[in-house]
Amino acid sequence: MQQYIRVVGFKKRTIYIMKKVALVICFAAIGNSFFSQNGYWQQKVVYNMDIDVDVNAHQFSGKQEIVYTNNSPDKLNKVFFHLYYNAFQPGSMMDVRSRTIEDPDPRVDDRISKLAPNEIGYHKISSITDKKGNILSHFIDGTIMEVKLNSTLQPGKSTKINIEFKSQIPIQIRRTGRDNSEGVAYSMTQWYPKLCEYDKEGWHSNPYIGREFHGIWGDFNVNISIDKDYMIGGTGTLQNAQEIGFGYEDSKKPIKKPSGDKLTWEFKAKNVHDFAWAADKDFIHHTTQLNNGMTLHFIHKDDSLNQNWLDLESYAKKCFHYVNANYGEYPYKNYSIIQGGDGGMEYPMCTLIAAGGSFKDLVSVTVHE
Repeated sequence: MQQYIRVVGFKKRTIYIMKKVALVICFAAIGNSFFSQNGYWQQKVVYNMDIDVDVNAHQFSGKQEIVYTNNSPDKLNKVFFHLYYNAFQPGSMMDVRSRTIEDPDPRVDDRISKLAPNEIGYHKISSITDKKGNILSHFIDGTIMEVKLNSTLQPGKSTKINIEFKSQIPIQIRRTGRDNSEGVAYSMTQWYPKLCEYDKEGWHSNPYIGREFHGIWGDFNVNISIDKDYMIGGTGTLQNAQEIGFGYEDSKKPIKKPSGDKLTWEFKAKNVHDFAWAADKDFIHHTTQLNNGMTLHFIHKDDSLNQNWLDLESYAKKCFHYVNANYGEYPYKNYSIIQGGDGGMEYPMCTLIAAGGSFKDLVSVTVHE
């Protein structure tokens, strides 16, 4: 039986949340000292990904080399993955739920049921192999994929999984997708086959119905090849900024752009639980720095709202300075605030946020995320 606690929120509204979730939030607030207690463990993952985007078909092919470390005391014979894009298809659990529950998310409503074949999202798995090239059997049920390991993954040991896949980017419905209401081409969140979390409660292989996200902490090395007219902002630190000209638009430093129709953006992120990005032909980029040298990136469409984004810089700095001083310093060297998605949603080292409202709304949502 689930236990709930009473929480009084803004405007004296009372909401109820699961006691288990509340305890997790409380423990997380304690800080690193909690994690050093005897008996605590968490899994580790390293994603090496090569992504090739076809902007005409709104599809991409992907190759993943995943190194998964089992820090649990348990022997694992299988692993599970999230395939979030499969939710954006007529008849999916997310679609049916949204059309049948009493209080559906109005941002979803019946929109998924109306998607055409070239508008839906999907992940099609081409192959899954182990480090020796042996095939790993797998089974897909909606947004969850079960992969059977060829040998038991012992406690304290690692395994390597190689996945090749083809994905179609859905019309933007909720947080992720293409061609959102503000005209942003790609809001790429929950966009790749992602390992489910395994902790003391077991596998968190929950079907995706539009709620929040749980992930394994680890490292990401992500190379994204896309038409050279597009600018990308996302999680992590860009490794080849000078090569592709990102951030050097008004500089006299030499820019060595490769030949061809595409550029490959190389990102690295350490000790994060997810990787998100956005891309658009009309994105522009500007930065500001905190007192500690951390860089804030602002990436948004070049339009009539540019002044709001410029004015946002000082407010974002004040927010980070306040949080650093009162709650602990942000552990990464850069953070990106990117136009994309719907409303706002925080991801490691970046936030995707809508910009079409008032300046006050832009500041409010940015600080909230």
